[in-house]
Amino acid sequence: MPIRGVVFDLGQTLVTQEPLVGSPSNHFGAAAIGSLVRPFLGAEITDEQLAETLGEALQESLVEAYQGECATPDAHRIFREVFDGLDWEAPSDVIDVLLPAYFKPHFDAMQAVPQAAKVLQLLREAGVRTAMITNLLYGDDLLIKRLGVLEIIQRLDVVVVSTESGWLKPHPAMYRAAADRLELPFEELVMVGDDWNIDVRSPQRLGMRAIWLKSADARPEGEAPAAIIEGLGDLIPAIGGLEASDRVA
Repeated sequence: MPIRGVVFDLGQTLVTQEPLVGSPSNHFGAAAIGSLVRPFLGAEITDEQLAETLGEALQESLVEAYQGECATPDAHRIFREVFDGLDWEAPSDVIDVLLPAYFKPHFDAMQAVPQAAKVLQLLREAGVRTAMITNLLYGDDLLIKRLGVLEIIQRLDVVVVSTESGWLKPHPAMYRAAADRLELPFEELVMVGDDWNIDVRSPQRLGMRAIWLKSADARPEGEAPAAIIEGLGDLIPAIGGLEASDRVA
């Protein structure tokens, strides 16, 4: 069947993304809220210690979610539990102020992957619909604003984020939401991403073809993707190759 839609992963596919633990954005986020929370804490804590504590708590929540049903963790609850452990019962409205201050550096650090905007524009001009699905702990609005600055959001037809759906990839609900909003069946879609399990194996189990953006960290196993590319600049030729194979078949 023809490829009428492309579903993209976000981090390390369309944009760079820093890790939750030990990254500059983790430290900048902790510094942004450190002076606000320190007077209320029962124990002395440096910005570095706060960064490590929050980053590890957020990362652990993701690991637990992936090992379970892939329900999206609640960042508000995670912050509350971290501050409870530091002997401060943080008011809910205060946490609502701390969350965007902490996460903003994470989004500000995002940079477009080379040729991301160009490839999205070429797909649009070719009449191919595009979607992005991504796992977030917090910050839909911050993400959309940053992707606008990077000239990516304007070139996407559909955006699906886990904080909205309530599920993390590889839960099938994320891929189904993208297909439903694109109004295309899985058979006419291709998934593009760098994570072997989440962006290749999971969508292929649902009947979607996958193009793997090769990652040195991955250890491929199981069913091979429809195509492998070294960078986004190789995507459109790869899609053309798949459609040519379909016509021959």
